[in-house]
Amino acid sequence: MVGLSFLSLLALAATGVSAASIPAPLGPGATPRKTNLTPGCKNGPKSRQCWGEHDINTNYYDTVFYTNHTVEYWLNLEEIDCAPDGYLRKCLTANGTMPGPAIVANWGDEIVVHVTNNIKTNGSSIHWHGVRQLNNNANDGTPGVTQCPIAPGTSMTYRFHADQYGTTWYHSHFSFQYSNGLYGPLIINGPATADYDEDLGAVFITDWDHETADLHWATVANFNVTFNGSDTGLINGMGTGNCTALNATKADPNCLSDGKKFELHFEQGKKYRLRLLNVAEEDWVQFSIDNHTLTVIAMDFVPIVPYQTKSIFIDMGQRYDVIVEANAPPADYWLRSGFQPLCIPNGAGANNISAIVRYDKSSTADPTSASVDGAIIAWDLCVDEQPSNLEPWVPVDLDLANVVAGIQTETIGPEWVDNNTYLRWWVNEGSFMWVNWSNPALGDVINGDLKAIPATDNIFQVGSNATAKSSLRRDEVEWVVLVIEDKTPFTGISHPIHLHGHDFLILSTGYEQWTGRTYGWQFKNPPRRDTATMPSNGYLAIAWPLDNPGVWALHCHITWHSSQGFGATVLESADKIPKPIGGDWAKELDPICKAWHEWEPTAPFKQTDAGI
Repeated sequence: MVGLSFLSLLALAATGVSAASIPAPLGPGATPRKTNLTPGCKNGPKSRQCWGEHDINTNYYDTVFYTNHTVEYWLNLEEIDCAPDGYLRKCLTANGTMPGPAIVANWGDEIVVHVTNNIKTNGSSIHWHGVRQLNNNANDGTPGVTQCPIAPGTSMTYRFHADQYGTTWYHSHFSFQYSNGLYGPLIINGPATADYDEDLGAVFITDWDHETADLHWATVANFNVTFNGSDTGLINGMGTGNCTALNATKADPNCLSDGKKFELHFEQGKKYRLRLLNVAEEDWVQFSIDNHTLTVIAMDFVPIVPYQTKSIFIDMGQRYDVIVEANAPPADYWLRSGFQPLCIPNGAGANNISAIVRYDKSSTADPTSASVDGAIIAWDLCVDEQPSNLEPWVPVDLDLANVVAGIQTETIGPEWVDNNTYLRWWVNEGSFMWVNWSNPALGDVINGDLKAIPATDNIFQVGSNATAKSSLRRDEVEWVVLVIEDKTPFTGISHPIHLHGHDFLILSTGYEQWTGRTYGWQFKNPPRRDTATMPSNGYLAIAWPLDNPGVWALHCHITWHSSQGFGATVLESADKIPKPIGGDWAKELDPICKAWHEWEPTAPFKQTDAGI
């Protein structure tokens, strides 16, 4: 369920705690899980917790191992004509499909991806969403932060290690290109917290428009707090959109009316793993399958203690792995992913994002099933799943003694520029984030010239080279605690906050401004992930260890807000970044910038947004 139960709110009221602050119940602490695993056991349908020498109990933050196996892929980025919902328009794709091809590896593998940009009109990059990139900042794929864009007709090779396992996606981080279709699944196989028979892979959920994101930005989104709403939505790049005539007598030639629903096929009695991803530009969704129960086993890259629910709330950039048992009467059922209007005031969103689950592959009938217990709870909250449900399997606690710099804050507010024409989002009453594609911050750090980093990168410096000096022992890891507060006058808009380079602990969230106190915060094994919801006009308190030096983007994952500058650049332990951690700039990244510098003066379209 979403948020806290009604009984939980009553209990909070009885103790005098504000329901708006949504304090999380204390978890089980650092008590190790007790499982009857045979050392070296093999992963299978009845032993999903096993993974050879390692297993579900292995802490992959501390234990990094290597299989000495490399998987290699080639991605060709291109613009094509496509009609995923039956309406013809321009799309950006990887290898000509939307979603792009799956990149699949095993836990401990090396991953090599060669990316060629054949988009003729602009640069691009590929970001590996949620991938830790431990000591590998140069391969994060964020233009203006860790690299220059890949110029048209040129290539870049990304190399990284599969430290984690689970479900994520790769996508362009160049402006709003992924909202035009440039994304695909990245699946790293590993153990799981519950057994299943078959992995059905990624289920991408997104809103979709009959005009390009570029046109929407130029005509609507650049000027406004919210977008006017999507035309339709897609599941795994498929859907049935609404086509309308240009006028009473002339049909729209782009209306092909040949869209189809994505289908899953179930066999009675089997258990299926689904990897759910919300990759929308501005669509909060509630996922459910009529007459079926979801067993949730992971959030983002973090395995959790399994829990069951009829539906699950998924914010943009978030992922959930679920197991669905095919135990309903054999029939056709709707797979639903409805827009949640509680998360944005204009109620704009596609209500027809759906697919079909069939027990009979030969069936072509539309389901007649009804949604039961699948709707969002009926109150005015837009928050992540209840914290007590999101219990990480491998516990990680926070000791405030390791927070050397104290609790830090970042406040978000609006700024109207160019005679109040365009909306931007400032951070700490400073500037909005607006990267310089030709001057990535990582290059300045590697060169030892922090002053050369553009001010509009919104640098937030933590760790070594920061003001606070650590008194911790060498074997102790320093942590940072950051409270992000929404101080805008805009009501009813929640924000998905994503941090590159780390999973973070979610210590607390609230619909009210932070009081400066930590009462009710969860320090014992709180939810841990890379993308979390900050409630409207409230706050989000997160913490992460300073164990991955780099220049990491921190931003809202609503496409339009990120493009409007809602972001900052986390500069972590700057003096530890020079190679090899930052990468061999001269060999790997300087050629990318050189090619960009040569092409950029002739670019037909100039930068009109934050760039990420």
